[in-house]
Amino acid sequence: MRIAVVPGDGIGKEVVVATLPALDLLIQAFGLDIEYDVFGWGADEWLASCVGLPEGAVERLAAEYRAVFLGALGDPRIPDMAHGRAILLGLRRGLDLYVNYRPLALEHGEVHLYRENTQGLYVGVGGTVAEGGTTRVAIDECVYTRDTVRKFVRFCLRRLSQQGLRKVTLVHKSNAVPNTGRLWQEVFREQLAAYPGLMASEEYVDSFCYHFVRDPSRYEGVLAPNLFGDIISDIGAALMGGLGLAASASICPESGFGLFEPVHGSAPDIAGQGVANPHGAAMSMALMLDHLGHTEPAAVLRRCVTEIARTAHATPDLGGSGTTDRFMAATIHRMNSEVPTEKLSERKSRPR
Repeated sequence: MRIAVVPGDGIGKEVVVATLPALDLLIQAFGLDIEYDVFGWGADEWLASCVGLPEGAVERLAAEYRAVFLGALGDPRIPDMAHGRAILLGLRRGLDLYVNYRPLALEHGEVHLYRENTQGLYVGVGGTVAEGGTTRVAIDECVYTRDTVRKFVRFCLRRLSQQGLRKVTLVHKSNAVPNTGRLWQEVFREQLAAYPGLMASEEYVDSFCYHFVRDPSRYEGVLAPNLFGDIISDIGAALMGGLGLAASASICPESGFGLFEPVHGSAPDIAGQGVANPHGAAMSMALMLDHLGHTEPAAVLRRCVTEIARTAHATPDLGGSGTTDRFMAATIHRMNSEVPTEKLSERKSRPR
């Protein structure tokens, strides 16, 4: 299995570099058939060549790789985020990564947020009318196809049912955005017929956000269109304790390809200071390992990161006094006590 590693910009580079030794340890300890290549796609390459994804990159990834491990994209030298759109949206659409999964570990338990990832208001349909250099009309259109909504909802309901969850909530705004909103409602109700064990509800996005903040225990599985899911995921990260904790997976169920990234941005205000929280990146790596079928190594990584996040080795945003490197060094030290040592010694003794 080959993985493409894209550190990206800002603190993305810091957290990705810090977490890769944990992957190396798991590859060695569990004998995982995983190799990875590092790609420099990001702001520096865009400024040098005005290229986000090189020609043929999507086709190469689809043919030769199983996943992308991404840091973060964003650089103050590119204020319109042109390179970020070219890379991230290029990967999402080019690889049809229409399911975005964001597990939210909250005090009462976990909420499983599923966000449609390729259409809606982010589809890029619209434009502006300008006069004398001033924008007079600005249009961004929300576009959804029934096929995409159907395959998204079908996958999410199947996954929630397999996880043994009982409650699922559709978030929409059909009272104010009736055309796409009602499409989502129709498809949701249609697909629910195959899952009589799920208790379904539907909520307007504003009402949902209100109740989610006040009492997240009301929810187990949440399905949302692209924009609403984007907003809800940040609320969920805040309820978890901060953006530095949140992980995500963007997948195409048909091909099995996945993109895994922490949901925080490139944070240029703290880039280079060594205090970026690697928790979200490490948890995204655990999601990637789960996706690739390596659930035991994923569990080891997830458990150790969670333990170290409660100690003084954690970064300042979590109340610790540690640095990015110190956080991950402590995590790796803890992992060394959990990995199967007999496999580790066997692996070290083999010629490579």
